[in-house]
Formats: sequence, structure tokens, C-alpha cells
Amino acid sequence: MSKSDGYKSTGITGFLADGRRIQEGDGSFTVTIPRALAMEWDLEHGDDLLFTAEEGSTKATIHKPGSEGGFSLGVADD
Repeated sequence: MSKSDGYKSTGITGFLADGRRIQEGDGSFTVTIPRALAMEWDLEHGDDLLFTAEEGSTKATIHKPGSEGGFSLGVADD
């Protein structure tokens, strides 16, 4: 990987935008994450990632393990 294509040997250079195809099997869906992101966040097999999204939204957020918000994210009562 070269720096010119958004990657470096230890993670992301600048901004990363990368598409992934959803795989189906065993009653679930699987999406891989880019190697550069795994390297940037120092992810290992077995790490938990938190995904958050709002109803009707067109985007979701992936939170780095141990980052602010973590798994103690609460939903406000309306």
C-alpha cells in the first residue's frame, strides 16, 4: 500500500473512504472493515465494535473500542 492511495503501513493517511459488499450466511450478515482502519485502531480478533444509527438516518457511526461513548451509550427517554 502506498501513501498516495489513502493508506500507510500502520493505518490511514488523511481520509479513508472505502466500500464493502455485504455477505450473507448462517442467518446473519457480515461486512469486513478495511485493513487500514483495523491497523489505525489496533484492532484484534475478538474486539467489540459499537455501531450507532438513528431511525430514518442514512448513516451509521462505528466507534473505536474504548472510545468516548463506548458501550455505555444510553438512549434518552422522549
